[in-house]
Amino acid sequence: MKLGIPGEIQRIIGKETYCLDKVGMSGSEVRIYDNHVLKIEPQNEETDNAYAITKWLNHQLPVPTILAYCVKNDIAYTLMSKVGGKMLCAGEYLKDPEQLIKIAAQGLKCLWEIDVTECPYQSSRLMKRLEAAEYNVMHGLVDLDNVEPETFGPNGFRNPEELLKWLKNNRPDEDIVFTHGDYCLPNIFVTGSKINGFIDIGKMGPADRWQDVAIAIRSLTANLAGRYSDGKKICDFNPQMFLDELGIDYNGEKYRYYLLLDELF
Repeated sequence: MKLGIPGEIQRIIGKETYCLDKVGMSGSEVRIYDNHVLKIEPQNEETDNAYAITKWLNHQLPVPTILAYCVKNDIAYTLMSKVGGKMLCAGEYLKDPEQLIKIAAQGLKCLWEIDVTECPYQSSRLMKRLEAAEYNVMHGLVDLDNVEPETFGPNGFRNPEELLKWLKNNRPDEDIVFTHGDYCLPNIFVTGSKINGFIDIGKMGPADRWQDVAIAIRSLTANLAGRYSDGKKICDFNPQMFLDELGIDYNGEKYRYYLLLDELF
């Protein structure tokens, strides 16, 4: 993609070389420099939220520092500090499922310690998420190639419109905590057993805790089954191990609901 990097950002990165991130599934272009990360994507509520929520957090969580945020011709350029360490889906962590589960739970507990009572940014709340989902459905933005096989079809919903209607009619009560919004293993960077930082923070904010718990269980299940690596199964993941680390009970209704909601993004 030929892009004219805004001068404010070009002055910071100088002549640093970069490689493109091939792991993420957001559809944005992510350039990895020696000391910086530049994310390039159409401006939307999430790009604005990532910038705003980072300022509001004021170092309460290990998230990238946003060094510059520019919008040019409806394209958002977000230049961030580079988070050190390895993704939690790295082989060394997958080979030790017990440690992996502990670290993933530790990260959620860290998020839940943030006081959301005065957080001014509410785009992560269920009502706003359903509005965003409706926009995606109405504008044909649902990526049907990346949904779970059982979501649509003979034993699922006929189409995204039917799923959206079901989500609107079956809203669960919200148990509000501070959430990541896309709490999967590639979005958690770790050194040893220490979390260095969370990335892809555009959906961060107050929401039901199962927004993150459901995505985390799906990510742990898929990664330990070898779905995203060489196909070599590590183990059968038992979600109860994760829930025990979190100290919460299983909620099948919310687990299903938040996984289905995620299908529309």
